[in-house]
Amino acid sequence: MMVLLKLFRFLGPTLLFFGTFVVLPPLILSYFNNVLDSQMLNIYLACMVYSLIILFTLRQRKFSYTPKDGFVITFLTWVIISVLASLPFLNSNIDFFDALFEAVSGLTTTGSTVISDLSQLSDHILLYRQLLQWSGGVGLVIVVLAIIPAVSGGMRVLQAETSGFADKSFSPRLRETARSLLKFYILITGACVLSYWAAGMTWFEAFSHSFSTVSIGGFSIYNENFGYFDNATIEFVAVFFMLISATNFGLHFLSFTKRSLRYYLLNDELKLFLTTIVAVVLVSTLTLFIKEGFSINDSMRYGFFQTISILTTTGFTLEPLSALGGSVGFLIFIVAFMGACSGSVGGGMKVWRILLMFKVGVSSITKIMHPSAVSSVKLNGEKVVSSQIEAVFSFIAIYVSFFLLFMFILIFQNVDFFSAFSGTAAAINNLGPGLGNFSEDYSSLSNIGKLTLTTAMIVGRLELFGVLILLVPSFWRS
Repeated sequence: MMVLLKLFRFLGPTLLFFGTFVVLPPLILSYFNNVLDSQMLNIYLACMVYSLIILFTLRQRKFSYTPKDGFVITFLTWVIISVLASLPFLNSNIDFFDALFEAVSGLTTTGSTVISDLSQLSDHILLYRQLLQWSGGVGLVIVVLAIIPAVSGGMRVLQAETSGFADKSFSPRLRETARSLLKFYILITGACVLSYWAAGMTWFEAFSHSFSTVSIGGFSIYNENFGYFDNATIEFVAVFFMLISATNFGLHFLSFTKRSLRYYLLNDELKLFLTTIVAVVLVSTLTLFIKEGFSINDSMRYGFFQTISILTTTGFTLEPLSALGGSVGFLIFIVAFMGACSGSVGGGMKVWRILLMFKVGVSSITKIMHPSAVSSVKLNGEKVVSSQIEAVFSFIAIYVSFFLLFMFILIFQNVDFFSAFSGTAAAINNLGPGLGNFSEDYSSLSNIGKLTLTTAMIVGRLELFGVLILLVPSFWRS
């Protein structure tokens, strides 16, 4: 009963934020377009009424949030908001499973879609899709934690939601950390809007694509995605903000507050991330030019934009990955498993885990070659303790297990191996576009297949442990 009260308390400001910043803007747009969306109106009113009830009943209650509460509340909040977020799509002749898939894809910033023709959607629904990604990027739970009083164990909720934001780069105090994150998120969103507008987008286009760029979501309001604009300046702006959002926000925070770039230069994770991007861009460009027969200009353009878009797990496309040739598309897709940096809004396995595994491998080889040598694993000049190494390898084991489970379910739904592999990878890494049958959209999936990938998106967004721990019986007995 106490957990439910904490959940109800937590949902109050969550729904207030969701109603005000996700539902209200498209609702207003629908009114001015003379197509007032009754479904959105009902959802908005329900969010406001619930928030008021919580305000007058549980606002003064001081709850102590244990780690157990953090995992349970974070997961249930995501489930409840996902179901609620799917409802506006039902008014657009989209069935429930498709609506749920689209909503979860937005909230988890995955960017996969089951809608084959976006032109059938009204402007306010298109805006709503983009706002789902922005709110899911770092919005919903962060805002709640910035609003409610700091609570014991509350950082566990923050860590479960933000996958590494709450590191030593920020204040150890919960509300200050959340507010710092929120301010920075809003700041770069505003900068992205102005940059897109200056590059040639309309205001509606600029706002819509800024929401999905800063959140590393990948949704667009056009079927052609970023290929619609055919504008090098717009593509450069997108790349710039994708890189910012894929980098640890703690580094941005330190560099800004300390007015120094050395924090970027000394970070091992960022160095590997940028090195990987440069290497893959070069290989992709040369492959497109030499093997696939693209012109040098198109090779550079596609190699640059598509590589960075996929490696940051954003998922914007100029053309479907399949149009780049099998070798390039597959190369970019495989490297994307690495994902973005820790403490960013990007998905994937995270660069620091890949880096740590590499360093552990080098250390193990060194010990074999020189048994008497003393070898330690370091990141950013600091020794990595054995518990961190164990946690990384545990994560990889769990990741592979979940990956195989979801992929096998798709195969049992008569999805070919290649498409099942790419679809699962795109979902669990919160990437978006896939390969094979899913190079453009996921409309061909059965309802069970859509529900499977919907689950995979949430599992990936919560970084596996937050879901797996809920399945352990001893967790509920503790």
